[in-house]
Amino acid sequence: MAQPPHTQLLTAAARRILRPLGLQQRGRSRVWLADHGWWVAVVEFQPSGWSKGSYLNVGAMWLWFEKDYFSFDYGSRVEDFAPYEDEAQFAPLAGDLADRAAGEVARLRSHFPSVTATAQQLAAKSPMGFWDRFNAGVACALAGDTAAARRFLGEVAGTDDRRDWAQAAASLAREYSLAVADVAGFRRRIEVVVHRARELLRLPGVTNLALD
Repeated sequence: MAQPPHTQLLTAAARRILRPLGLQQRGRSRVWLADHGWWVAVVEFQPSGWSKGSYLNVGAMWLWFEKDYFSFDYGSRVEDFAPYEDEAQFAPLAGDLADRAAGEVARLRSHFPSVTATAQQLAAKSPMGFWDRFNAGVACALAGDTAAARRFLGEVAGTDDRRDWAQAAASLAREYSLAVADVAGFRRRIEVVVHRARELLRLPGVTNLALD
């Protein structure tokens, strides 16, 4: 089935602007990915349930927690809704959205060139929510900052949120807080998790995750 004109314009703009930067379209969706092994930059030209057009969401997703869907673990909406009226009106807007996406991906890449840089960025994030602390704890552990890792993971482990997903994450955080003393062993453990996450997300296999 042919895509609607506004989606075609978004795809064309993304192919022109994002593909040369190494991003790949997720099937025929409005999601584009920059794959960095243990994390991905996610670009979503998010549709509206009410009008033709697009929002723009851009963020980083860490692959050290197994799940079968993409999320914005760092970052989210960067542009409000751009409405579609006709092709002539929307074509430049689609280009503007793709340009903004390219800039945001470049910013993420500059922030997260390595696990150590990522640990520093995540540890400094404020304010911090539940998953912010979990991700900062894992990143710090991978970077060898055991004290910071235990602090963040301990905060997750001590949550009073009784929902099943929160308690499962808290249990995992307790396990991790005991494992972080062996940095090499912890990296091997997380490498297995990342490979499983990539399989769940149907991402291609990689040999070197550079978790050091």
